[in-house]
Amino acid sequence: MKIVFFGDSITESGRNLLDPGDLGVGYVKIAAGKLRLLYPDIPFTFVNRGVGGERTAELLQRVQRDVVEEHPDFVVLQVGINDVWCRFSRGEEVSPEAFRKNYTALTDAILATGAKLFLIQPYALKMEDKARFRPFLAKFNEIIREIAKERSLPLIPVDEIFMGVTQDIDPKQFSTDGVHPTHRGCRYIADLLIKELKKCLH
Repeated sequence: MKIVFFGDSITESGRNLLDPGDLGVGYVKIAAGKLRLLYPDIPFTFVNRGVGGERTAELLQRVQRDVVEEHPDFVVLQVGINDVWCRFSRGEEVSPEAFRKNYTALTDAILATGAKLFLIQPYALKMEDKARFRPFLAKFNEIIREIAKERSLPLIPVDEIFMGVTQDIDPKQFSTDGVHPTHRGCRYIADLLIKELKKCLH
């Protein structure tokens, strides 16, 4: 059972890019550890192919090498926040149309492998300068939800859940900068993902 985690820095989370087997220290490593405990009889192989700073366009350029050629059983796709961030950091706007085109192409390329695909929402907590991300992120998450519905894909609504729990809990418990998760944030994402994965594991 091979699971490929494909995404940006939330997925990469400090992994050694020179070591193909390194899972980093984030939600991927936590999810892998929990799944091995929950399903000791399943011979899992976990592959982390997160690269910090990347957008849907960059993932599309490497989906063949990093996902298709791995012949995965399951793929976890988590991307989108940098498509918003680049508007503010580099003055490069990713339009909703471009985002939809890229995200659709990514999902189609992955589904063509026959793998089961799980989508994780990009998120931004309302802190520091990230509140300005919300209108753009909301549009992209609406597009992701539409694509998930069209293709009957499980969607882990991390953004919605984080926005809910941070009504009562300090957002800094889950992220230091509104985007990159703390250990608690990583555990939260891992648990939400495992809840979906369990439906397909026996």
